[in-house]
Amino acid sequence: MWYTGLKEEKLFRIFDEISQVPRESGNEEGIRNFIISWCKENGIEAEKDEIGNVIMHVPATEGYEDVPSIAFQGHMDMVCVKTSTSEHDFTKDPIDIIREGNIIKAKDTSLGGDNGIAIALMLALFTDKSLRHGKLEGILTVEEETGLRGAFNLDASKIVSRKMINLDSEEEGIIYIGCAGGLDMESSHPVTYIPNPFTHTYKIDVSGLKGGHSGGDIGRERGNAIKVLSRILSGYDEPYSLSVFSAGTKRNVIPSHATAVISTDGNLKEKAASEIEAIKRELRYSDKNVSISISETANIKMVIREEETKEIIELLYIAPNAVSHMSMAIEGIVETSNNLAIASLDENAFKVINSIRSNVASAKINHKRKMEKIYAKYGFESKFGDGYPEWEPNPDSPFLKTVVKAFESYYKHEPVVTAIHAGLECGIINQRVEGMDSLSIGPNLFEVHSTEEHLEAESVINTYGFLKNLVENMKNDESDI
Repeated sequence: MWYTGLKEEKLFRIFDEISQVPRESGNEEGIRNFIISWCKENGIEAEKDEIGNVIMHVPATEGYEDVPSIAFQGHMDMVCVKTSTSEHDFTKDPIDIIREGNIIKAKDTSLGGDNGIAIALMLALFTDKSLRHGKLEGILTVEEETGLRGAFNLDASKIVSRKMINLDSEEEGIIYIGCAGGLDMESSHPVTYIPNPFTHTYKIDVSGLKGGHSGGDIGRERGNAIKVLSRILSGYDEPYSLSVFSAGTKRNVIPSHATAVISTDGNLKEKAASEIEAIKRELRYSDKNVSISISETANIKMVIREEETKEIIELLYIAPNAVSHMSMAIEGIVETSNNLAIASLDENAFKVINSIRSNVASAKINHKRKMEKIYAKYGFESKFGDGYPEWEPNPDSPFLKTVVKAFESYYKHEPVVTAIHAGLECGIINQRVEGMDSLSIGPNLFEVHSTEEHLEAESVINTYGFLKNLVENMKNDESDI
């Protein structure tokens, strides 16, 4: 097996077992049953709340009954993406894990380290008989990746702890004490189909972009397939009409592939050649494997009106995307951003989904207003989800001081204490569980929400060692019990 010979082999074996269970957002029943059965076999109390979250309870070891209880938290679902040639079925197929030395990844799909590694860390920690600790709890939520539904509906009455370590971060050595809030924007432009008046039809494909997490990777200046495709079409100066447009898969994934079909009397392939070369040159550092192809295809019978096509493409071309503002409070952190995530054409409308994030509530609302006005100018009607709250940093938290001490004791150096632009469940759970004080950590995990997602084995081992050191040193916690 890929994990044979690794230090903390039990931890990685658990992660492999988790990876055998399909767990795309909304399909968590299998992984929930696995966790509850696993807990039962290992003498751990586990229950589910009404929404389907799993809460685990581990009693204190003898002599540690008065040590403050600590909860560890993560989510059961994963973002499921695969290469364009993969036949993987996320409803039934296990993740095919590959290890190359220190790197753990998956064959042709996302790995699910986000957030399967949190589940593995908890189950390994809770069954480590060598540890002496106070009461431990595990909180595993559903549908984190598609709207934080589990966190929003968590049954707070089942939670005893008032100190929580979220295990959904992706950089070892960093303790996060705040995160961005966000909301989704769904926009729709009505379309009218007419008989195709043009003589040529072209298919345009954009692929090979890195994609990635719309929070953690949004500041890396990666190409967005929707923006690339709309740039090509916006620069085409002949009349044309759309009949197909499909791009993006998830609201929290930077789109890496887009396809469109247009009809025209001109030669799109010839006229777009220089623009395509310019785009590839601009993306050579961030997305060296980008591929853009244009091929003439059989003529389409029905297309949408030229005027509607122009409005849609021009909107996609000028629409805000990526970083809007950098933080003035924490150097190097994105404050406000937007991911132009999904665009699709159906028989009635052209639809666009955006994911707006900001670490500042007022900036998030301002960006929402601006987006709505821009889309309305091009004939789109927009609606917004309820969103999720920002997690406001508390650098004076006594619990933070305890965790920093444990970190320094284990790593022999200071951690980085900062905030993250991605959304974490801490802010929501802090609101639902009165008095909860949260922090977030995790091992090195790269290219999440993409087929290049990979995990560093050594970093996982270090993170597990730190967690063991933390629970054994909670007896020295100086915060209120």
